[in-house]
Amino acid sequence: MPALYHLSRESLLPNNFQVIGIGRRIHEGQEFIQQMQHRVRQYCSHNMEQRYWKPLARKMMSIKNDFKNIDTYTSILNIIGELEKEWKNSANILFYLATSPSHFLSIIKQLADHNLNVQNKSKWTRIIVEKPFGLDSISAKALHEQISKYFNTSQIFNIDHFLGKEAVQNILTFRMSNIMFQPLWNKNYIEQIQIISAETIGVEGRVGFFEQTGAVRDMIQSHLIQILALLTMEHPASLEAEDIRKEKLKLLRSIRKYSIHEAGEYSIRGQYKEGVVNSELECKYTDEIGINEKSRVETYAAIKLFIDNERWEGVPIYLRTGKRMSRRTSEIFIQLKRTEGSTIPTNMKKQTPIANTIRLVIQPRASVELTIGWKPIGLITDVEPTNLQFGIKPDIKEPKAYERLLVDSMNGDSTLFINYEEIIEMWKIVDPIVQNWYLDNKKIENGKLVENLYYYPAGTWGPREANILIEKDSNKWSRL
Repeated sequence: MPALYHLSRESLLPNNFQVIGIGRRIHEGQEFIQQMQHRVRQYCSHNMEQRYWKPLARKMMSIKNDFKNIDTYTSILNIIGELEKEWKNSANILFYLATSPSHFLSIIKQLADHNLNVQNKSKWTRIIVEKPFGLDSISAKALHEQISKYFNTSQIFNIDHFLGKEAVQNILTFRMSNIMFQPLWNKNYIEQIQIISAETIGVEGRVGFFEQTGAVRDMIQSHLIQILALLTMEHPASLEAEDIRKEKLKLLRSIRKYSIHEAGEYSIRGQYKEGVVNSELECKYTDEIGINEKSRVETYAAIKLFIDNERWEGVPIYLRTGKRMSRRTSEIFIQLKRTEGSTIPTNMKKQTPIANTIRLVIQPRASVELTIGWKPIGLITDVEPTNLQFGIKPDIKEPKAYERLLVDSMNGDSTLFINYEEIIEMWKIVDPIVQNWYLDNKKIENGKLVENLYYYPAGTWGPREANILIEKDSNKWSRL
């Protein structure tokens, strides 16, 4: 709803527009509008103004009913029919499934049974599906097959809100439109790549969801691997959706797929214990409301990947994510190789060369930071690391990810959405890791369960064992 408010504020919604909220426990009438107003006040990036809110509020209504009840879909049909009479035009329809994945198939089938999936030359019908897209490659394939029975590919928009973030959209611009970086974007110049997404929050009311997914399925399988694809794919023939998708898919297929038994060597998982986050004492994961005290679901995951193609052969890529971390951030860290031999001035050869780095911050606020070597003023000849920072000006409001993605879905632009083939390739990367952990959950030695789930205090950067994953390559986690 905050995204819709911002779009309305910027006059980016059509004049004939209606929001219909549907749910079993949803409020009705004025209570529904007040609830949505509260959400806008709570989450919008601007101060909410009545002159922008009131026109949107007049275009909002709700249907309180169960997704399984046929009357729900009859009500939708009746409302659309009345709107089309009022507008004297066919209504374009966008369904947004902000529900548990367990409801997807029954909702989609009911929509089709009531001809709510039909589109023609005078109107379009589209459906937005939230992640997770299944829980593994098998369930993702089954979900796609079922959805495809009722909606064609052009109607399905698989949404990953990370792809709507300003900094993520800027990845291609940064690496492809700046001549100073283009020649460096390969194994000859880049030593390592790290992509991280850290949160200070816990499960925040998403217990059922998170117990099913864990950190690697929730964050790495979707957000981080998509960022990796944009960061490392070949230049597309154009910036059209199909050309970008083609290169992303080619890259995803080049990522090395581990066997179940070797996956443990390239991954670490952890779970937070009691600790202090933002000056507040937080309980351990298994003391959160609704969590089984014996749960071994990971709240932290770190994996090492390789891309087996000519451009990136041998470059280690580290992805990590965690909950109840020291601070909230999502960023990309790229370390370039150090200068060698004749390129170093004679009087500086005893000093370890400075490693140039590139840091692309995605959130909380988009920015770029470059680290270069620089001799300080004076007679000292040592080289010091110096940071150059660029970012969005403080007085500029950064567009929210959902604003861009909602507009794109209404315009039929699928560039920032994920297609089925990408989803399957991402699961092929993650499946062996999850299966390895599942096998280890059952491994007993000397009458005891083998512990491959490591613990870290809330408010830190993860388990100490994660350092081993990167330090055996003589690398270190980037400072955050």
